[in-house]
Amino acid sequence: MRVRLGYGLIALAAAAVALTGCTVNGPDPEPTTSAPTTEAGSSLNLPQRPSELPIAGKQDSDACTWLTSDQKAELEAGGGRPVVKNGNNYNGCTFLGQSGNAQFGITLRIVPEGLAEFSQKIAGSPETIDVNGFGALRGQVPGAESLGCAVFVDAAEGQTLYVDFGLTSPGALNNQQMCERAEQAAEAAVTTLQSS
Repeated sequence: MRVRLGYGLIALAAAAVALTGCTVNGPDPEPTTSAPTTEAGSSLNLPQRPSELPIAGKQDSDACTWLTSDQKAELEAGGGRPVVKNGNNYNGCTFLGQSGNAQFGITLRIVPEGLAEFSQKIAGSPETIDVNGFGALRGQVPGAESLGCAVFVDAAEGQTLYVDFGLTSPGALNNQQMCERAEQAAEAAVTTLQSS
């Protein structure tokens, strides 16, 4: 396999993931308004899910099976290792990759919250997209766009699939390329989950 990246890049990928604008450590911030979560969810205008992708309660080892060998080859990523634990972050799996001069990490995380609720923790103004018929949000952290792009998929009631593409070689890909890669990884993981 072309990918020969060590634990140093895992740490860099984990750092990039931590900067995706979500609260992954510590308690949730206090809401700034008294508006109920359902109002925030309705403003997302997400399509109805074509099915439920139950991911809540899954472990790192489960998430490491959500990209097949063919999908990893297409994404130019290898292996799959449990996410680096840092506090109370979400379970998941990181796949390291290399495409030309671009070195990166693709991380799949299991968020035990619905996308409407979780979206309140996402920095910036993410774009609503479709991932294999599932509503999703795609965005970058304002001021840290060069570090990567994330896609958050409305997987099931109260469950979000969080897919992060974190660049570990600054400047090797532009923002559009990183977001395309994040979306491609999200589509691959959803395809695998739909077939299981």
